[in-house]
Amino acid sequence: MNTDARRSIFCIVMGSSDCNDAFEKLVRQGMLKPKAERDVIRVIIQCCGEEKAFNPFYAYLAMRVCEFQQKSKFTLMLTFWDAFKQLESFSVRKIANLAKLLAHLIGSANKCLTIGVLKRVEFSPSDMPESVVVFLSIFMSVLFESSEVEHIRKIFAHGTSNSSIPVKHHVDSDEDDGNDKVQTTKKEDLSDLRESLSVFLLQYLKSSPKNVEGSAFRSNLLAAIETCDEANTDS
Repeated sequence: MNTDARRSIFCIVMGSSDCNDAFEKLVRQGMLKPKAERDVIRVIIQCCGEEKAFNPFYAYLAMRVCEFQQKSKFTLMLTFWDAFKQLESFSVRKIANLAKLLAHLIGSANKCLTIGVLKRVEFSPSDMPESVVVFLSIFMSVLFESSEVEHIRKIFAHGTSNSSIPVKHHVDSDEDDGNDKVQTTKKEDLSDLRESLSVFLLQYLKSSPKNVEGSAFRSNLLAAIETCDEANTDS
């Protein structure tokens, strides 16, 4: 919290009675205007990471902010990319909190983020840092235990002909007039990411104690692997 703006946001977030209360206070204080909302997203993620246990409050608040200010999704993605670079310096508790937060955001119906955010994770099957394994394992477990099979297929098919979700890239500049440029493409090429995810799922989650016959975890694990393999075969 190294600026007055972020300290003010922190006080609002931590002093609110619930998600709606926090959101309304942020709106009234003008903290969700274009570019000003960037600090809100970063404070939300920082606070979530520091909690003793994951609190869904932060996921719901981030979703509300993204619904109100669509450009917040881009800030959200960049903030997670920054976090991925620092995973090895984080405590297991912080890694778990952020993994659960990301699972909620990707698994939500309002599509705050897509599976494409993971393309900045350093996948190295033969020498993957333990922090990355922990993060991805918790992320996948939460996603698999809280979603329907068809929803998992849509999540992992993002960026293919089977996915109808357009990809918008916001190009920001601190020196412009506040109107961010938006570049839209039909689909995002995530073939390399899906290949890496398929290998990770087979190597680390197939042996999970949660992978038992008849469980939602197993059904969704198999659906994710199949979707990754099929999407790359068709691309």
